[in-house]
Amino acid sequence: MNTINTAVIEPAMKIHKAAYLFPEMTTDAFLKLKEDIRINGQQVAIIVQNGYLLDGRARYRACRELGITPILSELPETNDPIERILNSLNFHRRHLEEGQRAMIAARMANSYIGGNQYTPGTVSQKQAASDLKVSVDSLQRAKSVLNLGSTELIKAVDDGQLNVSNAAVIATLPEHAQNKVLELSEKEILEKAKALRKAKTEARRAQILEEIEAKRANNKPLDPRSGPYNVILADPPWDYMGEVAVGYPTMTLEDICAMPVNDIAAEDAVLFLWCSASLIREALAVIDAWGFTYKTQSIWDKMSAGQGVYVRVQHEILLIATRGKLPEVPPTSRPESVFAFRRREHSRKPDYCYEMIERMYPELSNKIELFCRGVPRKSWSGFGNECITDDQVLNPVMQIINAENDDVYILEEQAA
Repeated sequence: MNTINTAVIEPAMKIHKAAYLFPEMTTDAFLKLKEDIRINGQQVAIIVQNGYLLDGRARYRACRELGITPILSELPETNDPIERILNSLNFHRRHLEEGQRAMIAARMANSYIGGNQYTPGTVSQKQAASDLKVSVDSLQRAKSVLNLGSTELIKAVDDGQLNVSNAAVIATLPEHAQNKVLELSEKEILEKAKALRKAKTEARRAQILEEIEAKRANNKPLDPRSGPYNVILADPPWDYMGEVAVGYPTMTLEDICAMPVNDIAAEDAVLFLWCSASLIREALAVIDAWGFTYKTQSIWDKMSAGQGVYVRVQHEILLIATRGKLPEVPPTSRPESVFAFRRREHSRKPDYCYEMIERMYPELSNKIELFCRGVPRKSWSGFGNECITDDQVLNPVMQIINAENDDVYILEEQAA
C-alpha cells in the first residue's frame, strides 16, 4: 500500500500529448476512483516514459490530491507508436461509445489513409480505425469534428453525449451556431442534424447536376472520317448507376453501340474495352456492334473492396477483342491476366494499362482512347467530353491533334 504524505507532490509531472487520446473521467467516476485509492491504495501503476506521463492521468491526479506518492512504471523505448500502446492499455477497460472511439482514432491517426504503417511513429487512418473498432468513414467524420467543431461540440462527442455522425454535420455550421444547437433537446438536435444533412445532400446533388451539364455541353459525335486506328482503348460511360451517382453524363447501351467505331477502326485492329463485372453481357454486345470479335480479358485488382449487391466488388474487367490480322504478341510482352493497382480518382484507370498495350503491340502506331479524360497520352489520340483538345476527335479535313510529348500540339494540317 502507498505511504501517505501530508503535502501535495511537487512538481507536477509533464503529461505526454498522447495521454489525452482517451476522454477524461466524469466527475462522479473520478471521485469514486479517488475514494478507492484513499481506502485501498493505488492498485494500478501509472505508465511513464522519459519523464512524461503516458497513462493514468486520473490516478495521478487522485494521488496528488490525496498526498500519496504514486506508483510509476517506466515504459521501455519501442518502435511502436505510443498512441497504439496506450490504446491497447485502455481499450478493453473503458466502455466507450462508437463516437468516442472514432474521436480517439482520429487523434491517433497521423498519416493519410493507406499510408505506410511500418514507418516508426506513424499510424494510418486505416490502422487507427481498426484498432478502435470503427470504420474509416467514422474516423473521418471525427476528423471533421476536430477540425471544424467548437470546443463544446468536441466535448459533447468525447463525453458520449452526441454521436459523431450528427456532430460532423453540425460542425459545418459557424461556431456560435454549433453551440446554439447544443442547447436544444436531444430530439431537437437529431431533427436539426437531419435537416442539415438533407440540405447538404440537396446542395451536393445540385452541384453534381451542374457539373454533369457542363460536361454534356462538350459532347461531340465521334467523326466516322477520323482514323483509321489500329488500337482502340475505350471506357464508355455505362448507364447503370445513374448520372448523379457517377458524376458524369452516361450513355445508353444503344447509343454506345451506335458509335461509328467500326468506321474509325482499321481493317486490322485490336479493341480494349473496360466494363464492370455486372456489364459483361452489354460489353460483349458493344464488341459485336463495333465490328470486333471477343478474344480474352484482363482483370484490374483494385486492392480494396467497394460495394456490391451480391459480393463486394474489388475488380474491373478489360475485355480484349480483335478484327482482321494482327501481329502476334511477343511472348516476352504477354502480360499476366491480373494486375493490381490501388484505385485513384473515380473511373481513372492505372497508367500501367497504356504501357501494357504499347508493349503488346509496338508495331501499331495509330492509337486512340475513346472517352479519354484530360490530355491524351503521348502518341495517342483522344476523344471525349473530358478530353483536352479543341476538337475532341479530329478528322482528316480538320487539324489532326496528337500527343507526341507531354503537351497537346498540332501535328499536321490537312486541307478539305
